[in-house]
Amino acid sequence: MAGPFAGAPPMKPVAIGVDFGTSNTVIAAVGADGSSAVMKVTSRLGAGAALPSILCFRPSEPNPRDRPISSAGAEAIADYISRTGPARLVQSMKSFLGSRAFVDTKVFGHTYTLESLIGTLLQHLYEATGAHALLSQAPLVIGRPIEFAGASPDDNLAQTRLMAAFESAGRTADRVGLEPEAAAYAFASRARGRHLVLVADLGGGTSDFSIVEVDADGEQPKLTPLAQTGIGIAGDRFDYQIVYNAVCPALGMGSQFQPETKKLPIPLWIYANFSSWHQLSMMNNRQTLRHITDILRTAVDSQAFEGLVHVIRNEEGFSLFQAVSRVKQTLTAQDTARLNFKAGPIEIDRTIARKEFEQWIADDLSRIEATADEAVRIASVAPGNLTRVFMTGGTALVPAVRELFAKKFGAEKLIGGDEFSSVAQGLALMGVPRGC
Repeated sequence: MAGPFAGAPPMKPVAIGVDFGTSNTVIAAVGADGSSAVMKVTSRLGAGAALPSILCFRPSEPNPRDRPISSAGAEAIADYISRTGPARLVQSMKSFLGSRAFVDTKVFGHTYTLESLIGTLLQHLYEATGAHALLSQAPLVIGRPIEFAGASPDDNLAQTRLMAAFESAGRTADRVGLEPEAAAYAFASRARGRHLVLVADLGGGTSDFSIVEVDADGEQPKLTPLAQTGIGIAGDRFDYQIVYNAVCPALGMGSQFQPETKKLPIPLWIYANFSSWHQLSMMNNRQTLRHITDILRTAVDSQAFEGLVHVIRNEEGFSLFQAVSRVKQTLTAQDTARLNFKAGPIEIDRTIARKEFEQWIADDLSRIEATADEAVRIASVAPGNLTRVFMTGGTALVPAVRELFAKKFGAEKLIGGDEFSSVAQGLALMGVPRGC
């Protein structure tokens, strides 16, 4: 059965699972007794159950020609915030897996492919958890969403890149498991009896659903997947809506510029990219900056647009999305939250009501709901016959999301727990050899 956050990994695991997520990455192991547990991530700042999927690069001193020095997770955040010199933050790498537009990026003059960036993060994960020695002792199962995030993602490219990233980190995966199916394994490990379950894995980049028959009457639970569906909409999209609706209007969105004799609206694609963290982090390049600074020269509301340019040029996107994340977290427990953020000459200080936030994400919720409905349809089951709705992932904690599923399937059927670690534990359980 699934166990809680573990202090130390098993001496000799029978299987290992890694959930590389948009926001967090978790590694879990199954011991000889059949229980799964998350490996503790240690750092100079303490310990936790997950490694934030963030890298910070700093130039190598005293020789900048050497590869940059990297840190990951909480240490990366601390290094970036306390920087006294140049630093580069890389986040939401999973969102680029299916994009052919992302080939590589320059970090202080050194070229990094997406696979090498993810591989660097995984190496830090293995080091922080002491997993290096264990990886050669047991099967490794890694997770993937039903549908990768992004506009028209290339599924084959995304999975190939994901596999290559793990290989570059030193360990080829033995199996790739679907993340909602892995969550079903975590549910089955602690269930009793027979259930028809809708598993809702609601993470940072994607929302995935699986309908599973679970027979937990025997010593080993039996799972029969009936349907899987997914969509590239989840917590990051909710962050996008807060930035687009609450921040961008203060930074010149809807305003105009006058390149010649006629006034033109400032292109909305600038604000669409600005509102998406993984796109914003790539806007600080010579071509994009040249384009937006040309607009700044003739912007009607030059001060507001200067605030947007300031965030991009000074790489303050992380601070912006930290402020947005705090708003979203506050709104899970309170009816209002305060957004405070300074962007060069502009200071944004406003209260956001939960009802207002829910209006912004209404279309996204509808698309998530339709994806869940599609899973039920494919499985050819009546919604009333579902006995449990197992909700996992950080976005499962958003009140509007829980209310949606409660109204549709009944609040009494909703269960959760281990929202940030159940997929990793389930992946490890999927890797247990038969007979163990």
